[in-house]
Amino acid sequence: MYLSEIEGIEVKKDGYFENFGKLGRVTLNNTLSFINSEKYLKYVDKNITCIVCSEKMLPYFVDKNIGVVLSNDPKNTFYEIYFQLFSRGMFGYSENVISKKSYISPNAFIANFGVVIGNNCTIEDGVVIREGTILEENVIVRNNSVLGSEGFEVAEIRGKKIIVPHTGYCIIKNNVEILNNTCVCKGLFKGYDTIIEKNVKIDNFVQIAHAVKIGENSEVAGGVVISGNTEIGKKAWIGPNATISNGIKIGDNVHINIGAVVVNDLKDGETVSGNYAYDHRKFLKDFISKKIY
Repeated sequence: MYLSEIEGIEVKKDGYFENFGKLGRVTLNNTLSFINSEKYLKYVDKNITCIVCSEKMLPYFVDKNIGVVLSNDPKNTFYEIYFQLFSRGMFGYSENVISKKSYISPNAFIANFGVVIGNNCTIEDGVVIREGTILEENVIVRNNSVLGSEGFEVAEIRGKKIIVPHTGYCIIKNNVEILNNTCVCKGLFKGYDTIIEKNVKIDNFVQIAHAVKIGENSEVAGGVVISGNTEIGKKAWIGPNATISNGIKIGDNVHINIGAVVVNDLKDGETVSGNYAYDHRKFLKDFISKKIY
């Protein structure tokens, strides 16, 4: 697809693209992205073949081999291009591949295409599995959970706010167990996917947003909210009702205590508490010194 084939945009320099992505998380070649600030220039790599930018940012791209769209609102123009192609039916999934060795309740809903379910999986009553969901082997999904749902990404397209349709994947690796009433969103774009690594255990009433990655052997307790584009390392413990902001990077063996609100990156081995969350031992000292009961 060439920029010149898109209606209603100002093409400064034509360019070819096949994929969409946000700077800092682009994994596929021939990707169209957008940029609002100089601080994101470091993420413009060889995978970016087209960019939506403002007049102010144009000098950074005029001499590069990158197609350019000019816009006063790069983010929303980017999504307008995406929505045009979505409306033309250009983002599709393949046919279902579902193992006969798995148990799927007759009261579960499985989308008609774009679903892969490997061997020895268990899908209980009321589960909804949407397009773009891939379950490897030995995955258990308990009652009323939803996998591969739309995520919460809002854009203004031609003067109207919409929730952007998601066309990426929700990938659940081997030996993951998801308890009741949990929602795991799919990725916003292909290559910008939600990935739950092997042996992760997820409690009831958990919300996992788009493009989240959770490392092997991690545990997520009930009521947790993990916002979009967050990356969690291996063997993490996330306590009940914790909230993690978007775009956070959390290391291996991190312990997030009950009700913590995490708004900053966490290094390997950190233990945090509080709202906003910080070092657990310091939190306890502060708690005792202030006599907060």
